[in-house]
Amino acid sequence: MSQTYLSDGLYKVVTKSDKEVIIVLSDSSHNVFKGHFESMPLLPGFLQIDIIAEILNKDINIIITAKFLQKVLPNEKLTYTIEPTKSGVRVKIHNKNKLLCGDFKLKWNTKQLVWNLDKYISSRLYVTYSKIY
Repeated sequence: MSQTYLSDGLYKVVTKSDKEVIIVLSDSSHNVFKGHFESMPLLPGFLQIDIIAEILNKDINIIITAKFLQKVLPNEKLTYTIEPTKSGVRVKIHNKNKLLCGDFKLKWNTKQLVWNLDKYISSRLYVTYSKIY
């Protein structure tokens, strides 16, 4: 059974670095825009934050501040700028007209790959054991 995420197909990454990410949003036929809102599709605020965390493989620990300043529409080209602060990071979102759409202060950390060490050790022991006998 495959897992589906709300953001699947929602955006395309144009460029990516630790300091700047540029994306283009999908059109209004995406389910996110159909549900928020049918008559006036907008990108929900939580996804404005979640998208950058997803692209940079981060887990958000705390949203210190979040300001949503402009509507973010389908097909929009967005530039995320990321700058370190004393207490975490500051992320700003600008649209193609250079208007500030969002300004967030976050604490986040890199997602860790979780794997079962016991299972790994057991499989290595089994391979070693089977080679001996």
